[in-house]
Amino acid sequence: MPLLVPIGPMYWDTYIYLDAAQRIALGQIPAVDFLTPVGALDYYQFYWLQTLFPGGQPALLAQWSVLISAAPLMAVTIAAIDRQSRAIAFAVLAPFLIFALCPINTQTFHSYPGVNGFGIYNRHTSLLLYVLTSALIFLPAGRKLAVVAALTMLALFLTKVTGFLAGGLIGLFAIFAGRFKWRHVLLAACIFALAILPLELNNGMISAYLKSIAVLVGKNEGLLLSRFLTVFSIKLDVILGAASLVLYLFWLDRSFVFDTIKEFGHVRTTKAISSLLDRDWLWIGVMLVAGIFLETQNTGSQEFIFLWPVLLRVLTKSSALTEKRRLVVYCLVALTAIPTITKVVHGTLRFVAIAPTYVAAPVTDLKTMGLVSTRRDVMDRAEMLETHYAQNPGTYRQLADQGQLPSWQLYSELDYQMYWIISADRVVKAIKQFENTNGIRLNTLMTLDFVNPFPWILDRDVPRDIQIGADPFRTVGDLTEAEEKSLRATDGVLRPACPVTSARLLLQNVYEKALADRNVVKLNDCWDLLLRPDIKLTGSS
Repeated sequence: MPLLVPIGPMYWDTYIYLDAAQRIALGQIPAVDFLTPVGALDYYQFYWLQTLFPGGQPALLAQWSVLISAAPLMAVTIAAIDRQSRAIAFAVLAPFLIFALCPINTQTFHSYPGVNGFGIYNRHTSLLLYVLTSALIFLPAGRKLAVVAALTMLALFLTKVTGFLAGGLIGLFAIFAGRFKWRHVLLAACIFALAILPLELNNGMISAYLKSIAVLVGKNEGLLLSRFLTVFSIKLDVILGAASLVLYLFWLDRSFVFDTIKEFGHVRTTKAISSLLDRDWLWIGVMLVAGIFLETQNTGSQEFIFLWPVLLRVLTKSSALTEKRRLVVYCLVALTAIPTITKVVHGTLRFVAIAPTYVAAPVTDLKTMGLVSTRRDVMDRAEMLETHYAQNPGTYRQLADQGQLPSWQLYSELDYQMYWIISADRVVKAIKQFENTNGIRLNTLMTLDFVNPFPWILDRDVPRDIQIGADPFRTVGDLTEAEEKSLRATDGVLRPACPVTSARLLLQNVYEKALADRNVVKLNDCWDLLLRPDIKLTGSS
């Protein structure tokens, strides 16, 4: 039963998963054979789920693929919590399911509802951190906790390194707070190392991944301070509520804290240090710091959802407080927890409610990539954009030369995202017609654009050593020898021209040397095919 979803802002980020799935199917290894913006696990999980459900809607498959790693770990955690309290087990499980199933971010880039194509791996990172904190807060200290923590950290490392670092900060605090004995820390480290080793033996997959991280960090290091300011600006509702709760719980706990500190003057024991650190206000504070750091690279996803387990523990302890103090705690917990879940659930209910009134994309040759819809008026505009762009190339070239897009938030606009789908369908048809006319088959395809789903659509090969999710401002660097060699061997390179954008121009400049001798074939008014010079045509084009 094919599912249509309303197309959302930056939906084309989803096509990166299609590109990666095709590469994996052809035997390419992420980070080894192509540079990726995140870890390999996200792409493998999508590939596995798409193999099970080849007719599945790509954005939903991408969102739900995280359950392959997260669900088993959460099941073990919930089963252990259930032995202590079924109510707490349900209170931990319900938000996990909501955030896992809802393909919606908290940050809104468009007033009309739709499925968010961007930040999918960011949502996965937050969900895995939710599993980690649930285990650290509610599982008894022991081997089971060590195993769950190790495997969750492994999943975080192979998903996105910023999530791994945030989880590492929380895990380090848990060690000093007495949640682990050192033998369990050693067990967790051994499990992590034993899992990493075979991956490294697979053509140096892990070392290549670390090298790619270093490259990406080098290209984006100047953005860190501004990202912190962005996080505080966008997430002020959650940060303010959590910080207020930290201060209030510290005030309630001040006598214990000061008495324990005084005891340090006489006896400094590990147990005393652990008892001082294992306080709810400190747990929330550490998770808040970890979340702020995480959000500098993940802004607008499902931020700070991993605060909920410790907030739940605060609520379970609140019965010992006086009624007035308990009321203040309830209000501050609500102030911290409600904004995120209401935004995610509201966004999901909105697109589910309006989906039946939307019209499907008028495409036939895109496989499941075409399972999207939008408003009738947006669709009307999307269908006429190609003609408009083709008739006014100078206007958009002038903007691109000045580093400007056709509109300030072009990639967030639904008409552009739907137009890209329609334009992709038209160029696929043009490629098929060109091949039939000239009696050839383009075995290898590449696109001079942010995404390259065409090899997946047409079941063709993808050149190795080429970045997926090609952003010349953040991820694509100077042309390397390996990239040049791969490009020269590529049969066909697609060059979009509707509209010309600064990013597309930069990509063309990066790869210009490797494509200089290409024969240019005009597939339609908006797409050129840069054909390898030694390919002979039998017909006319």
